[in-house]
Amino acid sequence: MKRKTLPVKIPVYASLFVLPIIVFFSVAGHQFMTAWYDQWMVINRFTIGGLDIHNIGVIFGETYHGQYAPINQLIYTVLYSIFGADPQAFHLASLLYHAINTCLVYAFVKTLLGLRERENVKVVWVAAFLTATLFAIHPVNTEVVAWVSASKVSLYVLFGLSALLCYMRYLKSDSKAAFIFSIVLFILSFGCSEQALTLPLLAPLIDWFAGRDLRDKKLWLEKIPFLLVALAGGVFMLSLRNAHPDQFRVVYPVRQLMIFNCYTLTDYLTKLVIPINLMYIYPFPIAAGDLVPSHFFIYPVIVAAMSGIVVYCRKHATFVFGVLFFLLNVLPTLHPVLTSRIVINADRYIYLSGVGFFIMVAWYGIKRFIQLSKCGKILVCIAFIAYMSYLTAYTVKQSEVWHDDDTLKKEIRELVEG
Repeated sequence: MKRKTLPVKIPVYASLFVLPIIVFFSVAGHQFMTAWYDQWMVINRFTIGGLDIHNIGVIFGETYHGQYAPINQLIYTVLYSIFGADPQAFHLASLLYHAINTCLVYAFVKTLLGLRERENVKVVWVAAFLTATLFAIHPVNTEVVAWVSASKVSLYVLFGLSALLCYMRYLKSDSKAAFIFSIVLFILSFGCSEQALTLPLLAPLIDWFAGRDLRDKKLWLEKIPFLLVALAGGVFMLSLRNAHPDQFRVVYPVRQLMIFNCYTLTDYLTKLVIPINLMYIYPFPIAAGDLVPSHFFIYPVIVAAMSGIVVYCRKHATFVFGVLFFLLNVLPTLHPVLTSRIVINADRYIYLSGVGFFIMVAWYGIKRFIQLSKCGKILVCIAFIAYMSYLTAYTVKQSEVWHDDDTLKKEIRELVEG
């Protein structure tokens, strides 16, 4: 059986690997954003310090500007040691991470759905492929791919998805080695970004989706290593917040932040469906101390309505999984969970969360497509091709915006001047 499926796997993974490289290929010729974080996030004293024991110890032992991402920083140092301050090398690395992540998304979704939908093999395969394709070309992922400073996001996702794949292998085979690897990969993921702190919450979510008994004590005992790492990481991030009060200062009342969070969730979902007017920065709509614009009060109502839909559809496991996967991964980026930001939201914060949304779209879209008449299928195919063409064209266009400092901030200048 394995010999028969191997030839199929190779072109699937090859096409998913090549697709994002083609769509984002212009990124390879981009420059560093020397006026937007790259000047200290990428080319810093750790990067140019070399690969000697002392500098490696400093990378893992110190923070910088309130940031702690030693694995990501170590990779910067390796790239600099080999290629120097050549932006092309750093951008090609970011492009490589995204291509690998696209393949990992396919493997993750295929394995995940296979835990529950063992009889719908073809539907699972198509759903996984479509999910990975949406992830590969979606414009909201442009920031992560085109901005070197955001490579910490793609790397945390790379290690995070690998950890989840090892965990699911453990569920299927009871392999202790796979379980240990999942813990190690989770630690590496946190070493890239604090957003990895919610990954341990995804393990019981996968358990539930796979049909495991959540009342089983073994299920919760095996989560202790993950929770201990997450707890230690959370305490560490809180200590960073106390050590850098100006950087992590919350300047808005909590009640306003809750309204802004409702706006953020709505905005993220809107961008995933119809990405328009993407920018590199989304500032708060008001200054600290001002009143929230009246139209913002509609967003808590929208979130409440969406919550009602989730409750109504609670018996649809894949739908519930997609919603919870989205929410759990976006949680650390909301205000004020672990850190406070100077922006109301950012596209990079839904790099992994968006996968939950894509799973829902792909799974239920395909199941509905199967039930359509021949004429209906033709119309859906035409609409699908048009939609995917729009996403691809927008991504190519948005990639060019991230070419250098001037092109990046051109749109903001035009908006302000207009």
